[in-house]
Formats: sequence, C-alpha cells, structure tokens
Amino acid sequence: MQLKATLLGVGVVAGLSLFATGASAATTYVKVGQTNHNFLKTKRTIQTTDEDKQFKLTIPKGTIVDVVETNWHGDKKGQVHVEVNLQRVSYRIRGKHIAFQTDRILATTKTFKKVHVPQYVQYYTTQKVYPENVSRTRVADGNLYAGLKVPDIYRQPKLTAARLYVTSDGYLEYYKSAPVMYLQTTQIPTTSAKITKVKRVPGKGLTMLYTKTAVPTAIGKRVSKTGNQQYLTTIKRRYRSSATVFYRGNAKTAVDSIRLASLYKVNDHDFFMNTDVVFPEY
Repeated sequence: MQLKATLLGVGVVAGLSLFATGASAATTYVKVGQTNHNFLKTKRTIQTTDEDKQFKLTIPKGTIVDVVETNWHGDKKGQVHVEVNLQRVSYRIRGKHIAFQTDRILATTKTFKKVHVPQYVQYYTTQKVYPENVSRTRVADGNLYAGLKVPDIYRQPKLTAARLYVTSDGYLEYYKSAPVMYLQTTQIPTTSAKITKVKRVPGKGLTMLYTKTAVPTAIGKRVSKTGNQQYLTTIKRRYRSSATVFYRGNAKTAVDSIRLASLYKVNDHDFFMNTDVVFPEY
C-alpha cells in the first residue's frame, strides 16, 4: 500500500510537472497598436528578408524598429505578425536596398519588446491619424528637406535638396543632396552618426541630438573635443505650416490635392516636412 501510494504520488507530480511545462511554453505576442508607428525592440538577432524575398537582412539584437501589424486569414488564432519598415532603419541595416518592409515576422515576446516612442524621433508627431471618412491623409515620416514648402514634385521630378532623417534605431542621417520626397532609389547618407544623448524642450519644440561622430556644419556644430557628446544638432519645430496646391494636368483651377508642410529650423537653417495631403473634392 505504501509503495502504491508512493507511485501514485510520483504520477501526480509528473503530471503536474508536465502541465506546468506546457503552460510555460505557451506562446505570447507583443501588443501592436493601430497607430502609424509602433516601436519594438529586438530581443534577439533576427535573420529575415525583404517582403519579396529578394535579399537577406540581419537586424541585430537590441535594435529599435518601426513596425506595422500584418495578420492574414490563414494565421492561427491569436498570432501576431509584423513587418519592419526598412525606410526607417539606418543604412547599416538596410544597405543599398530600397524595399519598404521586411517579410512577415512572428511578433512573439521572445523576439520583441514593446517600447515607447524614442525621444530622438519626437521632433514630429508619430501617433497622429485621421478618420477614414476624412479627405485627409497623414504622411509625416520624419524626413526633413531643406526649404520652406513642398515643391511641385510632379513638374520637377528630379529636384534635389539636403535631407535630414533620424532613424528608428537612433542614427542621425544627413544627405547633402537627395531626391526630394522620393525614396524609391538607393540613397547613401553623406553622414550617419549614432545618437549618444537626447535633450528635449517640448514647450519650445526643441530637440537636441548629440553624437560622437562629426556632423556637417550645415546641420550641427562641435560643442566638445572629448567624450561621446562632441557634436550637437538642434531640430526646432517652428509651429508654422506652408501649403502647396497641386492641379490636375495643365489645369489652373481644378485642384487635385494640397500638400501641407510643417516648418523647422535645423541649426538655424530652414527645413520642411510633408505632413498631410488634403483632397478637397472628396
């Protein structure tokens, strides 16, 4: 009787152990919101491809990425897949590739961690969206171009200007001459500097980015000869906007759309960001 009881006890313990193992092995997923930008931090190195599986990519552990949730009808209940926005990661990851996103990645909590919007990208509003029934589209992507307004990019498709961008993984990228608002081509940054410190003065719309790597005088200045914060780039939102009207074909009265730009000062130079597209007749 004692032996039988002992064996029974072993069986119960084994059953409980098996049950506990199964419970702990349950897959959990990160919660991805429905806003324009969802920032996740990789908890392991990810080997993936672009969405068309044309080339391979490595996303290092500890990288902050901007993702969009992409669930399919064939997915198992509760599964969450995401695609990393390759236009918002640094050149060190995307290289010369011009794909817009990666292939689908299972967003488990073993792979990703949800993080707040990084301070270094808070020079613009990343979470703003408009209702579907409003004839206005939010297009703000963080790209700052030298100038005061969106140019007529349809009549001047080869127009170039200086471009400044802060990547999701914390790099300050400067392009001395880049196609204006055209990212479907290989662009190699003139300077790519890891951001080492951020200071923000929200009430004044001021974002201060420090780097150890030198940045051009067009966007920054040297403030120290030693340490990790040797160069400073200031991005100041002016809280002013400009508008560019686009007409249909050669018509001078038929408005097709209106592009709105938010105005900035970068190291006291004028820059703009295309933030919205309005369609008056819809």
